[in-house]
Amino acid sequence: MRYPGVEKSIIIFINNDMEFFNNIFSKMEIIMALDYINHFVEKYKIPVISTRRPINYSTSNPELMEFKMEVDKRRLMGKVPESPMDKKFADDFMLKRLTGDDYSVFKEDIFYKTNLDKIIKEQNKIDLLLCGFFTDTDVFISAVSAYIKEFNVYIISDATSTYSERLYFQSLEMLSYFGTVIDTRDMEKYF
Repeated sequence: MRYPGVEKSIIIFINNDMEFFNNIFSKMEIIMALDYINHFVEKYKIPVISTRRPINYSTSNPELMEFKMEVDKRRLMGKVPESPMDKKFADDFMLKRLTGDDYSVFKEDIFYKTNLDKIIKEQNKIDLLLCGFFTDTDVFISAVSAYIKEFNVYIISDATSTYSERLYFQSLEMLSYFGTVIDTRDMEKYF
């Protein structure tokens, strides 16, 4: 197994945005992971890229738009109910979310119609540590895209989430075929 190196690593927080955070099932776990990652970024001076896309966007293909709306509706059915702690978690997220270079992206693939791969390569980074929202769409598709672009892909499992626990674990299993799934506890021993 290959491990990421400090000098070749960059953390990419996908959809570093409150609207996405409000729709995940594991808010407390994300807050705890962000505590650790912020310490890690500070200690090792690992650069961070944050991406954001519109949570709802339209397509020029009406059939695809209809399909996308149906899928989104099914995904929302699995969303966990709101918790009395959600307000505190939202406040904590705003305080602890990763800061770095911000990029707007257009779709679930952070590389689609962007120059992010070029920006990353110009920084001599090849080890991408991915985190953020949603595990089953944006993180998954971006990880596969990064793998195709020949980056070394690492998914920080406790720093990613989605609507439901079932989707989350299914996605991590599939992601393990395109990158190494780690958690924040693993990070210190790798660097």
